[in-house]
Amino acid sequence: MKKTVLALIGLSLILVGCGGGATSLYRWGAFPQQTYNYMSEKSKTSPLEQIAHLEKDLEKSKAENRAVPPGLYAHLGLLNLDIQNAQQAAMYFQLEKQVYPESTVLMNRLLQRMGAKNSNGVKK
Repeated sequence: MKKTVLALIGLSLILVGCGGGATSLYRWGAFPQQTYNYMSEKSKTSPLEQIAHLEKDLEKSKAENRAVPPGLYAHLGLLNLDIQNAQQAAMYFQLEKQVYPESTVLMNRLLQRMGAKNSNGVKK
């Protein structure tokens, strides 16, 4: 009897262990690669190409009803600043703050610097 119970417990542990892998809370898509490209290989991909990839990932995340990874909106904001699209950058910084409140301090500082740059023509 003990051997049967132990065998059933062992079999159930094996079956549980062989179950499908854990799925990520976020849909990362191209975000890690695009961040790497932005930080290390700026000459290989333009900000416009990176924006296009990341915006496609946003659409896929929405279609799959999965969360956008932390930092993606902020990264899109930085890319938009690179192409002198301050209005779009501010929108993405606001989205990052809204979705990830822990980023509020950083996003507020970026927005503040953008405002200072826009009003004076030079960055403070």
